[in-house]
Amino acid sequence: MANSGAPIGNQNAAKSRMFYDKLRLVLTQEPHRLRDIAEQLVKKAEEGEAWAIKELIDRVDGKAHQAVALENADGSSILTGIQVTFIKPNE
Repeated sequence: MANSGAPIGNQNAAKSRMFYDKLRLVLTQEPHRLRDIAEQLVKKAEEGEAWAIKELIDRVDGKAHQAVALENADGSSILTGIQVTFIKPNE
């Protein structure tokens, strides 16, 4: 298998962008399809589907921020501070 020289992550990003571009093209050329999808999502939320309710909340209010706390096994903080020391080189 030949490698283009681009990192794998860039290839995946390019493929993802291609899909996004095609999807956007279809939905802008046929906006009724997007409306139909949105209506189906709202209907599922009204029926009590938790995934649809969550999706609507995420789209309307934005996704909730998640706090990340890094701790040692005993619960103490991993990083308590950073110290920078400058040392004069020998001449």
